[in-house]
Amino acid sequence: MFTTHFVLSAIAIGIANTIIEWFFIGFLFHKYQALTPQTWRPESYRSYTYSTLLSFLFGALFTLFYIKIGSNYVLPGNIWSHIKLGLICFACFSFVSGINSSIYVNYDKKFVAGTLIASCLSYMAAAIIAGMIYAR
Repeated sequence: MFTTHFVLSAIAIGIANTIIEWFFIGFLFHKYQALTPQTWRPESYRSYTYSTLLSFLFGALFTLFYIKIGSNYVLPGNIWSHIKLGLICFACFSFVSGINSSIYVNYDKKFVAGTLIASCLSYMAAAIIAGMIYAR
């Protein structure tokens, strides 16, 4: 049963992450990429495939993190507790590095805002999904 839960959690988180990133980065904030054309590689089927595979890797790694560490710091069945875990993970793992990379790479400020929003929501969704699948 553990393997089934792990795979289910990784897939669900990967799908959620792909949808969140598509909506915020690919739909709402994509137009701001055009303001810095020299920064971006051409988009292709291959880049979308790699991005989707990385979303599933994120799902597997976050599930592993949740099982080993995160589940010890949340209240079972409490969605706000899982949201707080997602916010802490975002602050620790993405916020600082996202801001830091925008200092050195020529990203539009609105695009950076979109990537940070997507990242924050991805961590919160991952924590909620893992919590639902691994409810004690």
